Amino acid sequence: MININNAVQFQHLIWDRSMKKAKVVVDATCGNGHDLLYLAKRAQKGCHLFGIDIQMKAINSSKELLKTNDIAPDVSLTFIHDSHDLALAHQLKDEVIDLMIFNLGYLPGSNHKVITKPHQTIDAIDKGLHKLSKSGVITIVAYPGTSEGKEEMQSLTSYLSDLEQKLYNVCHWHPMNQINNPPELFILQKR
Repeated sequence: MININNAVQFQHLIWDRSMKKAKVVVDATCGNGHDLLYLAKRAQKGCHLFGIDIQMKAINSSKELLKTNDIAPDVSLTFIHDSHDLALAHQLKDEVIDLMIFNLGYLPGSNHKVITKPHQTIDAIDKGLHKLSKSGVITIVAYPGTSEGKEEMQSLTSYLSDLEQKLYNVCHWHPMNQINNPPELFILQKR
């Protein structure tokens, strides 16, 4: 059973639906690879998954995790060592994306000073929105428990609130009775 007070788990409900038909999936912050592995195990034949991270340590951890698990041979994986905004602008400029995910903040177990930045995240989301297929989805888990995370979430909230309603459905999910500012989830869908 999925814990509905856990943003990371709750988004799996959205992913599971998207993965039934997804041909191109982008993990814009692949971290240690757990989200990418979840998606790869649910990918349909011919799906291409991209894992992006600014830290080579994250790319290597993700590659190792996926290598040690059974991934269907007809699912392809490409790793991109770059910031998500630049990767979407240059390496993924011609892709039509069905699902794109962001798990913001810092790499667990690593240097907490290397953290996602609001302007880069918003730029990456903006680029991703223009690449989304019809009914394509973006999920973003934000971490308001730190001052940097709170600033990033406030910037995201402001940016996403102004997206054109005729073009995108935008939702914000957050736990109501939890302490310590738990992660929050934003869900965007192209109409």
